Amino acid sequence: MPLASIIDFAALAAIWGSSFLFMRLAVVEFGPVATAAVRVAIAAAFLLPLMLWKGHGPVFRRRWLMVCAIGILNSGIPFLLFSFALLSITTGLSGILNATVPLFGAVVAWLWLKDRPTGSRIAGLLIGFAGVAMLAWDEASFKPNAAGIAPAWAVLAPAWWRRSAMRSPPAPPSAT
Repeated sequence: MPLASIIDFAALAAIWGSSFLFMRLAVVEFGPVATAAVRVAIAAAFLLPLMLWKGHGPVFRRRWLMVCAIGILNSGIPFLLFSFALLSITTGLSGILNATVPLFGAVVAWLWLKDRPTGSRIAGLLIGFAGVAMLAWDEASFKPNAAGIAPAWAVLAPAWWRRSAMRSPPAPPSAT
């Protein structure tokens, strides 16, 4: 693997991982709803000019409501779930639980898209979920209080991402 790819990978991991730290700091000061809203707003502030530069402004003007609804489903709700979870769990645990995103992607593809997994895929899923469970075992607790349910919120967020990302967008209106 070229050195540039390794550097890019390390930089991406640092940026992605630091987002959990920043969410943890922000959720204590501002609360979960404001933290999730600001995170989505920052992303929109960066992506909106890029979308306009690429010439997608007219399509956005026609479909802004659907784009916003999909944004809430795909980003807003998962970030809100993580924000609530970070009130009670560590950033490290939330990052570990976020590792279930590709695992849930495979499960959703299996259940929703009828993509029948092979034996090796099922083994990989089981190993993946077992690995996440082993890494999170000492940190997670499921006590009957708000703190006990926090790991469940952090697991629901990646599952939600995969479920909402697998939905097929509606067909555009015909030109006729």
